[in-house]
Amino acid sequence: MKWEIDREALLSALTKVVGITDKKSTMQVLSHVLLEATEEQQLYLSATDLDISLKTQVEAQVSLAGRTTVSARKFLELIKELRNETVRCELGDNERLRVAAGRTQYKLATIPAADFPHFSIAVSNETFEVEAGALRRVLTRTVYPVPMEEDSLSIPGLYWHPVGEDLLRMVGSDGHRLAYDQIPFPALQFMGDNKGITVPRKGIQEILRLLEKTDQISLGLYENRLFAQTPNARLSIQLLEEDFPQYDLIIPQEASGFFEMDRQALIGALKRMAVVTDQTWISVRMTIRPDLLILEAGNPELGTAQEELPIHYDGEEFTVAYNIRYVIEALQNMQAEKVRVQWLDEYHGGLFLEPDNPDHLALVMPMMV
Repeated sequence: MKWEIDREALLSALTKVVGITDKKSTMQVLSHVLLEATEEQQLYLSATDLDISLKTQVEAQVSLAGRTTVSARKFLELIKELRNETVRCELGDNERLRVAAGRTQYKLATIPAADFPHFSIAVSNETFEVEAGALRRVLTRTVYPVPMEEDSLSIPGLYWHPVGEDLLRMVGSDGHRLAYDQIPFPALQFMGDNKGITVPRKGIQEILRLLEKTDQISLGLYENRLFAQTPNARLSIQLLEEDFPQYDLIIPQEASGFFEMDRQALIGALKRMAVVTDQTWISVRMTIRPDLLILEAGNPELGTAQEELPIHYDGEEFTVAYNIRYVIEALQNMQAEKVRVQWLDEYHGGLFLEPDNPDHLALVMPMMV
């Protein structure tokens, strides 16, 4: 096995696969990347944690085809440190991978390619294209509430389901907050017999990584797996089997009051309140009066903060408390100039909406303080 490759091209490919490798597994080979140099002058890089698998390719000058595996993170680390434009790699008789650039060389330990888990990366028979920017937007605006691990209140995945025939909605929640957004997509046809699917958070992060340098991406479903394909990479994600909660039951269908204001102004005020909060004292109290929003936060050890903001509101006085970080994150994942803050009462979730965009919704449950 012997090949040369442009350093930046190799770095880009390694960056795509390294997040999938499982450094905590008792199977050492799962922390490795499979390298396959072919006579067609292609270098294929594959990684898997058994639930998520990715195979990407990049052009290389291959003088001897072959296969091996090396530690993905160490390989990436050393490629980052090299300064020459060309990297030369050769697998020696002692099963060490020699990596050289200029006057620098490494000899890396390998694990035989035969020990690398086999996985299917073939996409489903029917795939559907989606514009990368639109998919990136909806994923980013909904994944932030998704927890890292499962608990009694939530599932660590993003729920996808059709709205009618031609809209795909994505919903993320940790049981304390929720966000949804949707994009035009042949969702009903894509889902087939599925009412909805739940994609693990790690899988969403890998899709976002694929979307960084492409304009189009194809999606497909097959045997409880989601497949995503770009011109140079194929991703396979094992879907979560747990049923996603019936989230629409917690979204108030009526409102007793609302106001609209500049979104960035509200973010700035909340960040100033957050200075006197910590992991224990995490709430911000909102008092809404005619033409006035009063924000209050604090804790006994650090002190208190208060700020008044002008708003257009002529209803009855209303007071509610929210986790301040949750509200800030909800607002930061919006794009509109203004935000609509809407409520039913102090027991139901408060809604943070984009006034002219019915596709997006963020909900934060109130706190008892």
